[in-house]
Amino acid sequence: MIIIQKPSPNKGSRGNYKPELVVIHVMSGTLVGTDSWFASTKSQVSTHYGIGFNGEIHQYVPENEVAWGNGRTDKPTAKLLKAGINPNLYTISIEHEGQDLSKWTDAQLNVSAELVKDICTRNNIPIDRDHIIGHYEIFSLKPHCPATDKTVIDRIITKIKPNVCTPEEQVSIQVPRSKLEKVLAFIKTI
Repeated sequence: MIIIQKPSPNKGSRGNYKPELVVIHVMSGTLVGTDSWFASTKSQVSTHYGIGFNGEIHQYVPENEVAWGNGRTDKPTAKLLKAGINPNLYTISIEHEGQDLSKWTDAQLNVSAELVKDICTRNNIPIDRDHIIGHYEIFSLKPHCPATDKTVIDRIITKIKPNVCTPEEQVSIQVPRSKLEKVLAFIKTI
């Protein structure tokens, strides 16, 4: 995985916080345009990484520093957000080129999954839907960041952990109570 450095001045210190969540964004534009926007002090915004349609990765802010992409909150729904604490302090954020990740390329999906896995592994972040979230789960005023299709993050997780089913793929299995009782009785004899 090759990462091209495109440093942004829009960053800060994590203080005593460490990365606990990975936040997935969509650029609503191009990789080149995002490079320029994040390089400007006027924008007052950044993320840690950006991924182009072709799978090219740009790093704007080192992971041990705070990027400014998740600081505003509005009706957050992510389970692991810390009330009253700026999410930038404990998140790593990844932008993706385009308008809607429902239309991402295979290269973008594959590289995104590889990068998320690498980030989670290095930072001891569990690879699950509670720890890998969409920007909309922090800031409800961006309901389509990263996508109109809310399963795009499930696709990243499934790519990393192929034996995990997305919610749409899960099948409920009904076991008659009598059979369940027999199984439990047998287990107690072991």
